[in-house]
Amino acid sequence: KELFEFVNNNNIEELILYDLNKVNRRFPLGDSTKNSLLAKFIASAKTDHGIKSVSASGETSNFFIEAIHPYNLSRSKPEERFDVYNLEYEYWNKKESLNGGYYCETYLKNAQLACSRKSSFNYYINSLSVMKDLADDANLDIKIEAYIGKFTRDEANQISKHVDMLLLHDYVKDPKYSYLYVKDRLNHLDAIHSHIEISILFSEENNFMGQWLRNHEFEEAERVFFSELEKKRITLEEHLNFQGFTYYNYSFFKKNFGKKRSLYKN
Repeated sequence: KELFEFVNNNNIEELILYDLNKVNRRFPLGDSTKNSLLAKFIASAKTDHGIKSVSASGETSNFFIEAIHPYNLSRSKPEERFDVYNLEYEYWNKKESLNGGYYCETYLKNAQLACSRKSSFNYYINSLSVMKDLADDANLDIKIEAYIGKFTRDEANQISKHVDMLLLHDYVKDPKYSYLYVKDRLNHLDAIHSHIEISILFSEENNFMGQWLRNHEFEEAERVFFSELEKKRITLEEHLNFQGFTYYNYSFFKKNFGKKRSLYKN
């Protein structure tokens, strides 16, 4: 109930659902006799609360093959399905891709790949490719979305072949630095003449923009970003396909705003 009140009062149009692997362990998502609670939640978000799309987030294509895609196929009503498959795998986090790191031990070794940033990037691309194939084969009008941090121009070129939207992480404490933080990555996308959709991703975590957002509205952060972009390089706004902003995540909003001020606009 609180989440939907937050959605209604802050003009939220899209939701990304995380930790679905935990849900899947208790209630197999591909089983239509056990996934009705999730279906009701998604349908309510869209039909009762103005949500235009709901994304399912996962770290690997296997999760989409085994859980998310079977869930979508099990639901006959479009309003109960996920609209977006979202990949969240930080291949650029070199430490986690080396021996002993999370991605190395969890995914790369199981796939018989070397534990390196290069292997992690290839694993990321393969996941996106598989996710796109799933979406295309099912003919369900599903978009492919990826969370992205640091990348090279060549990596951007490869990634852009497999996604409809990038969530470009912009983890700063104050939005006045937000354009500078993503400038080089936006330039990479501009250089390859990318037309994929871009959403700037801000974080409500306290070590990022959480403190600032306690006393400011979303719209102010967004205005500051575009104001800085227009002062520094207005052609980027003309060349790139900006599609709004994403905020991570509701749990931090609830925790922070509940202590300082209302979660909701007046």
